[in-house]
Amino acid sequence: MKINNIHDKYIKTVLSDINVAKKFLSSFLPDDVLQFIDLETLQYAETDFVLQDLKEVFSDMVFTVSRKEDSEVYISIVLEHKSQADDYTAIQLLLYVAYGYYKQYKNSGSLKLILPVVFYHGKQKWEFKSIEELLENLPPELKRYVPIFETVFIDLAKFSDKELNAFGDSLLTAILLLGKYIFRPADLEKKISLIFDKLNSASNRNLIYPTIVYVLRNIDVNVILEIIENLPTPIKSDVMTAYDTWIKQGIEKGMEKGIEKGKSEVILNGWKNGLSINILSNITGLTEEKVTKVLKDNSLV
Repeated sequence: MKINNIHDKYIKTVLSDINVAKKFLSSFLPDDVLQFIDLETLQYAETDFVLQDLKEVFSDMVFTVSRKEDSEVYISIVLEHKSQADDYTAIQLLLYVAYGYYKQYKNSGSLKLILPVVFYHGKQKWEFKSIEELLENLPPELKRYVPIFETVFIDLAKFSDKELNAFGDSLLTAILLLGKYIFRPADLEKKISLIFDKLNSASNRNLIYPTIVYVLRNIDVNVILEIIENLPTPIKSDVMTAYDTWIKQGIEKGMEKGIEKGKSEVILNGWKNGLSINILSNITGLTEEKVTKVLKDNSLV
């Protein structure tokens, strides 16, 4: 499925790393579920269960995992597109799960359990309501006709930073902190040093670059410039490299004029925040002579 949402693209990028996906699921799946599955067998499944009508509200990543009794289970991580709570998401999820079973039956004539995990990281806290809760006023004689299924619902806003840190993996903590604050720019600016510190401690370096680029696309670059001198190595070098590549990609897409203006603004703001000409040259990709010219043109040197 084509993904247009940059947040979906990032989450799918990080979860495509099977080790991150394992740590994510081991952190959020209930213990009574984990006892029946072997996460070491987790694999990405080349399928999705999203009907056309649901593509505006959901996207998904589907995995297979072996039960300890040898049969397989689908674990479907559903990425919730809504920016605020919706009491009727369970109805949409029912359609999603039903289509997943129908698609299995149609394609193979056999069924695997679908375990839905809904991931939401909007601003507003969300109390997920099951279909049973939506129809709570029914008498017991009628309630038995209500479709009931469990959903693992993850709302990052409900987790404190301390709880996210307790998962014990620096990379996963950085990813989750970023997800928690990405729609709250003022709070993200306060947490960005912590996020970079966690990234710096990560043993898995494969996702450092896409994570930094995701940050650059969602935060005022001047905030990065203010902290870059104090970043530890190697994350400092990673940030500078990612910024340089990001700028070059923008140029290739015909954004030369806007980016050159942006580079000048970066130079001016960086200089005012105490960055050296050498650092500004590395960040912007301009020669030290060109950086100096920008500063001279603005009577700063």
